[in-house]
Amino acid sequence: MAYRNSLLKPKLRLVMVMRMRLVIVFLAVALIGGLLSTVEVQASERRIFMLEYAYQYIQHYYVEEVEAEKLASGAIEGTREALEEYREELGEEDWEHLTGKLDNAPPSRSPFKGIENLFRLVLDEYRDIIDPDDVVEGALAGMMGELDLYSTYMNPERYEEMQREMEGEYGGIGILITLREERATVVEAFDNTPGYRAELKPGDVIMEVNGESTEGMLLNDVSSKIRGPKGTDVNLTIYRPSTEEEFDVDITRETIEIPNVTSEMLDNNIGYISIMQFMERTGQKVAGKIYELKEQGADKFIVDLRGNPGGLLKEAVNVASLFMPQGPVVHVADRSGIREVLETNPDYTPLDLPLAVLIDMGSASGSEIVAAGIQEKEVGTLIGERTFGKATVQSILPLPDGSALRLTTARYYTAEQVFIEEDGVEPDIVVERGEDLEEDEQLEEAIRYLLDK
Repeated sequence: MAYRNSLLKPKLRLVMVMRMRLVIVFLAVALIGGLLSTVEVQASERRIFMLEYAYQYIQHYYVEEVEAEKLASGAIEGTREALEEYREELGEEDWEHLTGKLDNAPPSRSPFKGIENLFRLVLDEYRDIIDPDDVVEGALAGMMGELDLYSTYMNPERYEEMQREMEGEYGGIGILITLREERATVVEAFDNTPGYRAELKPGDVIMEVNGESTEGMLLNDVSSKIRGPKGTDVNLTIYRPSTEEEFDVDITRETIEIPNVTSEMLDNNIGYISIMQFMERTGQKVAGKIYELKEQGADKFIVDLRGNPGGLLKEAVNVASLFMPQGPVVHVADRSGIREVLETNPDYTPLDLPLAVLIDMGSASGSEIVAAGIQEKEVGTLIGERTFGKATVQSILPLPDGSALRLTTARYYTAEQVFIEEDGVEPDIVVERGEDLEEDEQLEEAIRYLLDK
């Protein structure tokens, strides 16, 4: 018996040791899991504070004062809309429980207390159903929606995409669009792009993007919805007037090199330059195109600003400097009424040759600054249609979590201090774009005009 016990004791000790090790491993795994969960929760917790950051940015930098209650109301509605996606999965009882946090928040110094309470309830009890980030992003989008058409919230992915776009590269399908009868309409599908291979044609009307109607939608909003990460699909509902057919087409986005400045030597020594958007180094690129065309014998110029939605203000000023005499290009006024005058860049020599500038209702913001300055200084003739009428300046304000606000921070006035919001810039020679977008009556009129110079 003693011998048998002496054999059992080592075995018992071994089992006990193994059990202890298993317990230690289990506790370690649980501890690590708990730590990871805590880190994840802490990261999510930090996101709710983006509301306060955004609120402070708006109160300090938005072009006019906004009541806190208005911002809070917008944030609540945005949160409610974000939660609608989960309503069916939650069930009516949980839905009422959650949304009750929005409406029944106790008085607080924070206008977003109800959203904070809901957010923490989601973290504690509904993380398996609801993405907490959706709560924050819905609130931010709703708050920005209370301001104006141009102030928006960009989540980290959209902000990163916007930065790439400003560098001249984006994920998209490679089409140029304009507004016709309040609908986004294809002007051109660039060679060897997804839009070209999908056989999109000039005049095609984009009725829906991913099932969302484009009726009344701003051109920039349609463009941003069509764009997206490389390799992802976008569904377009197209109406083709030439055949009176409506159809859907799925197109896979690719990295598109934006040809934001292109040029061509036309007959009769006319140099043609198209500027699609004001991005980094646009002024330098336009200056280079002018030089190249003059070397080829150009003694008259057409600058095409149709469909140009604007972009970087400093680059619009640089481009204007290539055509306008020395002096003010644009006056920028902030919420206090203080004006900053941006003058022509002395590094550029203005073109002293006959000039025609093409504009249309897709010409907005920075392109309107350039067009108005050329018209006011009488250094060129505007041909086409009245411009869009956007006379506000948006600033990009990054938030600590990698997202950003695109916030209206100022109003601008032309070189002669005219405020063109909603009115736009009227061309000197009005030429409506015809039904057949493959024929360019506006360009033809610009050529005829220059031939007499």
